[in-house]
Amino acid sequence: MRHDFRCLLPIDFKVKLMSTPCKRSFTCTDLQEILAELQQQVEPQEIGTANYRVAGNESAWELCQPFGTWSGQTIDLRNGLNLSLVEWDMQEDLLLTAEAQMEPFFGLSFCVAGGFLTKFSGKTAELVTCANQLHAGALSSDIKAVSEFAAGKRSMLIQVMVSPHLFETLAEASPDPSQVALVQLLTQTELHLQTLKTTPAMMLVLHQILQCPYHGLTKQFYLESKTLELIALQLHQLSEHQSELSAASTLKTADVDQIYLARDILIRNLENPPSLLALAKQSCINSLKLKQGF
Repeated sequence: MRHDFRCLLPIDFKVKLMSTPCKRSFTCTDLQEILAELQQQVEPQEIGTANYRVAGNESAWELCQPFGTWSGQTIDLRNGLNLSLVEWDMQEDLLLTAEAQMEPFFGLSFCVAGGFLTKFSGKTAELVTCANQLHAGALSSDIKAVSEFAAGKRSMLIQVMVSPHLFETLAEASPDPSQVALVQLLTQTELHLQTLKTTPAMMLVLHQILQCPYHGLTKQFYLESKTLELIALQLHQLSEHQSELSAASTLKTADVDQIYLARDILIRNLENPPSLLALAKQSCINSLKLKQGF
């Protein structure tokens, strides 16, 4: 079964357009039927304002309406590893409502352009998606969510889906206690998401994926290698983040007080901030603990 980051509404949703007084609204009802109808055609065709193409392990579709354009591309790189590109270019404000039965997966969602807001049913916190930002996490339950897209803003996501089985297989190939703990955290939580900045190294790989110059089997190998590179970069980032949190949690109360003092010193000297060593000296704390605390 193909995996998609469905909380952000990729292509396996049924969608229906409805008119509302203030903005357009989609719900999970019609898109799957439209794409299934198009997929039955022997040759790629356009039916109304929808276009659907399938070639080997790759599928692509596009819906064009007066209120905007919504398109997606999905590539099954190997069993349990999936790469998707989703793009919205709205001329009117749009609400996208998703309700789906999910199989467990680990996912990465990189926002290359634009941004939007997602509200999850039963959750008080809202998920804000911005350019040069990524969401990493796991989902192992059904999902209900509403995403809000503003008119005049083009949004693009590159998403990576990894099945728990493949993730665990890759982790077992190179045992690492810290990585095993991370895998367990990401594959056993009902809904676990972390929002992080896209690093320059990740951004380079994302642009290489978008500008892939190859075709056929060469394209398959190239995109799979780049997708695995993204996963490696993300795991490294998450491991560093976990290490920083663990280090910070070992600080004593007195150390924390000195770190807040360092923050106040920086705020008072924004135009001419002290060096790390000078700040540590003024705060009466060593530089290592200061970096851990920040």
